[in-house]
Amino acid sequence: MVGLKAHAGSPRNCVRSPSKTSSQKASRFELSGIRATHLLLLALPISIFVIFYVIPIFSTFYLSLFNWDGVSKTKHFIGLQNYSALLFEPRFYHALLNNIVWLIFMLIAPTGLGLTLAAILDRGLKGEGFFRIIFFLPFTIPAVAVAAIWRWMYEPTNGLLTRFLETFGLSWAAQNWLGDPHVVNFAIMGAVLWWTTGFAFLVFFSGLRNIPVDCIEAARIEGATAWQVFWKISFPLLWPSTIIVLGMSAIDAMRLFDIVWAMTNGGPAHASEVLATQMYDVAFGRFEMGRASAIAVYLLLIAGVIILPYIYYMSLRVQHREAE
Repeated sequence: MVGLKAHAGSPRNCVRSPSKTSSQKASRFELSGIRATHLLLLALPISIFVIFYVIPIFSTFYLSLFNWDGVSKTKHFIGLQNYSALLFEPRFYHALLNNIVWLIFMLIAPTGLGLTLAAILDRGLKGEGFFRIIFFLPFTIPAVAVAAIWRWMYEPTNGLLTRFLETFGLSWAAQNWLGDPHVVNFAIMGAVLWWTTGFAFLVFFSGLRNIPVDCIEAARIEGATAWQVFWKISFPLLWPSTIIVLGMSAIDAMRLFDIVWAMTNGGPAHASEVLATQMYDVAFGRFEMGRASAIAVYLLLIAGVIILPYIYYMSLRVQHREAE
């Protein structure tokens, strides 16, 4: 009994080791310091995101509930009338249709041409560095400068394209490229194709160069043709690059504004108008800030419905491939 009492009252069981307690306190202090550092580092980007992205979205939705010219001090609350009015406006649907056409074009034309150029250049052609610069250089030019270049090329009387057609006896094919409602969208698409293909080319070319050489060499030893090597090996391994290119192309198609506005102002007769140019014209041409804000909200919702499911689906595909 005495032994048990002495054992129970032993200081070892009643008092914690000072070294253990101090080490636990030090580890807790270190952990809290790391967390504080992480929060401090995240504070700036989160603040920038909230100030320049989240707050403008909510303020745009707030303005869409008013009838306001952007100048007067008073705003008249009208609820969702701006949204309902747009649903009965043919001009809105025409701009939306143009955005959809641009979305299809951006997903197919620059992506396909960029992939083709990357596959050709990946075969080890002479002057590879020169061609890489030539293919990517247009993408580095600002949109307004691209618009100025192609407006000069499309000039109906003395433009480069018109002169080229006349030189080869094809003057009958010359058009008022930016003045004909049936031609203007195709003309702008030609300029955008020249301008944006460089981005797709660079991403695909980098992806091709990151493919393990052993896989390609093994396929060639087995007797695979160049097309089979590309289609069966190279292209499936380009999924990460494809996700980037298609995702950025979809975003660019939905937010398309600068080059269309700089080339045609959305004309002639609103033929080349997209939602972003219509929003700008309604806001600063007609001074209907509430209606323009409603267009912006519609554009955000449509872009989210189109782009977010694609990003989610493609990210799941990449994870599945990596798991295999």
